[in-house]
Amino acid sequence: MMRRKLPPLRALVAFEATARHQSVKDAAEELNVTQSAISHQLRQLEENVGVVLFVRKGRGLSLTKSARQLLPRLTAALDDISGITREIGPDKGRAIRIGALATPALSILIEELESLRRAIPDDIPVQFRKIEFDDDLDPLEIDIALQIAPKDLPGPEGWTMELLTPEIYHALVSPQWLERRGFSKNNVDLSRLEPRDILLIDSDSEQFSQIDSWFEKTNFALSDCWTFSHHIWALEAAREGHGIVASTDVVARKYVDRGELVALDFPDFMSSWWYRLLIRPSRERDPAVMAAANWIRDQIGLPARENMVL
Repeated sequence: MMRRKLPPLRALVAFEATARHQSVKDAAEELNVTQSAISHQLRQLEENVGVVLFVRKGRGLSLTKSARQLLPRLTAALDDISGITREIGPDKGRAIRIGALATPALSILIEELESLRRAIPDDIPVQFRKIEFDDDLDPLEIDIALQIAPKDLPGPEGWTMELLTPEIYHALVSPQWLERRGFSKNNVDLSRLEPRDILLIDSDSEQFSQIDSWFEKTNFALSDCWTFSHHIWALEAAREGHGIVASTDVVARKYVDRGELVALDFPDFMSSWWYRLLIRPSRERDPAVMAAANWIRDQIGLPARENMVL
């Protein structure tokens, strides 16, 4: 059988809603995404099918002949898909889709999957999705998300957001590094440090001025130190005894709990970035989704709550 050549489903859904409303704004509100996300999907669909589907008319949109031909058949097809997916399978679409950045997923969530298993019914599947800092969260792909963002940055349109906790940075090192260098966690001779003793995370460059204050008595600049493009890489290098890393209490907690890293007697500092919990409003009344939200809060170190806050 010949493989079907199909446009992306999200682009078809965005087109159907936009054509039905003849409005990008109304389509975005219906699908709980941003208007820019809708516009991106429409451009992608037009490029895929090779025809123009909309013509701007004042503040609204006018459908081209091709769009008018596509709309009724696509609406019927999507209705059929929706009906079938509601009818089949034991979970009937109740899967919980959790989005998270790679660092908190690897350092916090994955190690505690057993507690999530205990928190939700056995017949509800969970799907984990990797997200990025600047992702437009797609409600067709994500139900609940753990993000890190500047505290004052508004949450994405159409999502319920709860600020959880700020990133608190600590200077961490392995016990074997301290023993090898003849230091203690309360007494590190900065004059004896070398650039390779400092393990920096280049994505945390906003924190470098604070980190620099820890090492102002050294004879080198942070620009001479070793850097890593991923937080986990730097933590693993510190765990293996290669130097001092600046990491947050949440991300490094498991390393500290296992005794693999210890905190030095350096001043802690708070970042302007916060962990925040995002949930799709249509799933807020789902007990299993709220149980997953409380599981995330617990991993961040916050008490469980019955309700989210805007």
